[in-house]
Amino acid sequence: MNEEIKEELFNKADETIDPITDKNNEEIIDETLEQNIDPLLLAQTEAKENWDKVLRLQAEIDNLRKRTFKDIENASRGSIERVIQEILPVIDSFELGLKVDTTTKEGVETFIEGQSSTFKILKSILEKLSIETINPKGMQYDASFHEVITMAEDKNIKPGYIIEVIQKGYRLQQRLLRPARVIVSSDNENK
Repeated sequence: MNEEIKEELFNKADETIDPITDKNNEEIIDETLEQNIDPLLLAQTEAKENWDKVLRLQAEIDNLRKRTFKDIENASRGSIERVIQEILPVIDSFELGLKVDTTTKEGVETFIEGQSSTFKILKSILEKLSIETINPKGMQYDASFHEVITMAEDKNIKPGYIIEVIQKGYRLQQRLLRPARVIVSSDNENK
C-alpha cells in the first residue's frame, strides 16, 4: 500500500497547483519562487525590452524628421509656384511690349501704355503677396528701414529728414526685404 500512496503523490506533483489565496481571495506569492528567479535574467530581460523601446522611438523620431522635411519642402515649393503663377502675366505683358513697333508715334504711345499697365499688374501682385513699398520721402530717417546714400543741405527740410528717395524699399509684413535708399538732409548749421 505504500507504493500506491507514493505513486499517487508522484502523479499529483505533475498536476497544476491552484494559487494560494488569503482571506480576501487575493493571491499570495510564494516567497520561495521569488527567491529562485535569477536577478541577472530579470535584468537582461528588462534591458532587452528597454533597448526595443529605444529602437522604436529612434525609428519614430527618424520618420517624424523625414516627414517634417518633406512637408517644409512641399510648402516651400508651393509658395514658389504661387509667386511664379502671379508673375507670369507680367512676363506675358513684357513680351507683348517687345512686339510693338516703336518706329511710329502710335507705337511709342502703345508701348508706354503697355509699360504702365505692366507696372500696375506688378504692383497688384506685390499687394496680393503682402509686400509693402517703403517710400519715405519727407519722413525722418530711420536706420532700420532706410539706407543713406548721401547727405545734402536743404534749408526747407529739417536735418535728419529724407530729401529724396533714390530707390524704394520693400518689406514683407514686418520683415525688411530691401531698405529704401535715400538722401538725408544734413545739419546746415555746422558750416
